[in-house]
Amino acid sequence: MRKVTSGIRQAFKAGQSKKIGNTRTDGESVWLHGNKIVKTENGKVFATLAGWNTPTTRERVNGICDLSFQQIDFGAFLDGEPVHPSEWVEVT
Repeated sequence: MRKVTSGIRQAFKAGQSKKIGNTRTDGESVWLHGNKIVKTENGKVFATLAGWNTPTTRERVNGICDLSFQQIDFGAFLDGEPVHPSEWVEVT
């Protein structure tokens, strides 16, 4: 896990604000390049690639939420199942 992801993950989990490079959190959501990629709603955590199926976006979301987004044949997949890169998924 990259240092940026680790630092943002710690702040997000603690409910604290932090900005490192192109990633920031207010403790309730996480943004990468201004795109919200993680959010909390009603005590639940949700994640998305925000339409950007890039290595950096996948690494941030996977590292912060312990998910397994990956790219297969240019498509976005979560745990081996295809997903739309703009779809919000509940983190369990």
